[in-house]
Amino acid sequence: MKEKIKSFIKENYKFILVLILLVLFTTVRLPYYIMTTGGTINITDRVEMSSYEKDKEGSINMLYVSEYDATPFSYLVAKIKGEEINSNKDRQISNESVKDINKRNKIMRDNSLDIATMVAYTSANKKIDIKKKTNIVIATTKENGLKVGDIILKADNIECEDIKEIKQIISSKNIDDTVEFTILRNNKEMKVTSKISNENNTKAVGVIIITEYEYDLDPKVDIKFKSSEAGASGGLMLTLTVYNAISDEDIIKGRNIADTGTISADGSVGEID
Repeated sequence: MKEKIKSFIKENYKFILVLILLVLFTTVRLPYYIMTTGGTINITDRVEMSSYEKDKEGSINMLYVSEYDATPFSYLVAKIKGEEINSNKDRQISNESVKDINKRNKIMRDNSLDIATMVAYTSANKKIDIKKKTNIVIATTKENGLKVGDIILKADNIECEDIKEIKQIISSKNIDDTVEFTILRNNKEMKVTSKISNENNTKAVGVIIITEYEYDLDPKVDIKFKSSEAGASGGLMLTLTVYNAISDEDIIKGRNIADTGTISADGSVGEID
């Protein structure tokens, strides 16, 4: 058997070598990502709501760009096609992995829908009550034991529903003191101790946190995303889509509307995320 294998390798070593190089050429990840032409996403088709009737004509659409990790093959193709090639360092807040970056982008996507829902319901004078707040780590600026996706449950054993409460606990301490966070990571509760430092004349532990909201809505509406979709740039169009679904006003009027931009809690439209 061994002799047959050796004989096969000897006779086909060139083919095997080419095959290995081809696999490496198309699968090895380089420290770059590529941005290229995207398209539109019809958000009115994504609405999930009882008694919702999609406009027979017209739609609200999100504009998007495509982004993918570079391999030697895709890097070469992008160079030939003149597509935008960026270093992973450009989208890193600290020494993060690509997995962390992608996780943050999906958290930002969900948070964008949270804010869009609040703005739309408030503008349409519909019922919206906050049932639950979840504080989630989206980035760390230094080594502090916290990771992207961690859910902050407590700070120094004090339950913190609002990010302001976490900031107050940190600001009440001295530089080089520590804060013990109770967190939920991969559905497992644990404790992490972070040291307080001086960042731009502010006491901080080197973490960026956002709040996700769970609402009690009337009427109840939701918009589903695909796993490949991420980022906060759809906030404006999500707001318009939710508003169009729950209000008595038809803002589409048979048109195909497309745009992009973030949305703030006060309804302000921001730049592309």
